[in-house]
Amino acid sequence: MLRCGMDQLRVATPEDRAKVSELLGLSYAALMAEAYPADLLVRALPSITKANLTLLASGRYAVIEEETGRLVACGGWSVDRPGSHEVMPGLAHIRHFAVHPERVRHGLGRRLYAWCEDAARAAGMTAFECHASLNAEGFYRALGFARSREMSLQLTADVTLPAIEMKSSLLYSESLPPR
Repeated sequence: MLRCGMDQLRVATPEDRAKVSELLGLSYAALMAEAYPADLLVRALPSITKANLTLLASGRYAVIEEETGRLVACGGWSVDRPGSHEVMPGLAHIRHFAVHPERVRHGLGRRLYAWCEDAARAAGMTAFECHASLNAEGFYRALGFARSREMSLQLTADVTLPAIEMKSSLLYSESLPPR
């Protein structure tokens, strides 16, 4: 458990499901509105704002919560590629990051990423990949990720969300300034 002021970073559990889903809904609805048409978000949000129980139980997903218990950030990583069970040696995947709209640009996402980076490196991972929403490309670029390609995430039979595949090396830590 890591503390910063009154905010606590801790490993998530399946019991966090409702709070994580609530945070994903608040964050994505507010922050993705600048990058996607409203009619697309109305159809996409139900598919992307549900907490993933497998991630919550993995020990590789964390939350940052205020002293009151309100979650203000969440995110993690996995060895399997999102949407499949494909595993490539050394490659980890950034998963389901969100920051409360009232707490954006306060270092919470960067703090979660540093936790993920340390854990993935300790597990022998050598690179990260993420499927970034259009509005999140700048965040990941600031962490040292590079754009690989534009892509479309097939959320349901009739809902496709434009995204960007990005990659970052874990072989050396140039992605973040010294802590």
